[in-house]
Amino acid sequence: MKTLSKIFIQGLFAILPIVLTIAIIVWLITTLETYLSKLLLLVMPASMYWPGLGLILGILLIFGLGLLIKFYLGQLIIKGLNRLMERIPVVSAVYSAFNDMVRFLSPSEKEELQKAVLVEVQEGAEVIGFVTSEDVELGERSELIAVYIPMSYQIGGFTLFMPRDKVKELDMSPSEAMKKVLTASMGSEKRLTPDKI
Repeated sequence: MKTLSKIFIQGLFAILPIVLTIAIIVWLITTLETYLSKLLLLVMPASMYWPGLGLILGILLIFGLGLLIKFYLGQLIIKGLNRLMERIPVVSAVYSAFNDMVRFLSPSEKEELQKAVLVEVQEGAEVIGFVTSEDVELGERSELIAVYIPMSYQIGGFTLFMPRDKVKELDMSPSEAMKKVLTASMGSEKRLTPDKI
């Protein structure tokens, strides 16, 4: 019985990522089609509507949003919406986690996380961090770098301000390193190869 349970669990975990990915894609498509079709039917006769038109409108709206964000006004609107979401008590925790995860896994052209580094927190123990700013000044101290240390599964994080020679730069992109942090490096095949700055 234990052997059968083990085989079943192995099969479940093998198929689960595929099923969840397909389910999210199907959910997104059906949601766009369902809600945007109702919007279209308010401004056009039912005889002119055909299945899939809502999905096409959704894709065009997402593309339009991407163009809008490139302009200053669009950035102001997005920042305003972000601030609004962060002020709602329960929603803010969920929103922040998803927002950070999406940003880290899909970095923009101007990547906020400049470099992935290893930081020694105690002798023989290192954590992955991300350089967010260089040449930071704190009072009389200067030439510091800001290193963001996220926690696994995006449950929090903190920023360290430290001398440049106290970190080791990793030979990988920030997005690859963030994937290791978010998943606690489970299922990772690539090895970290640090080089000193």
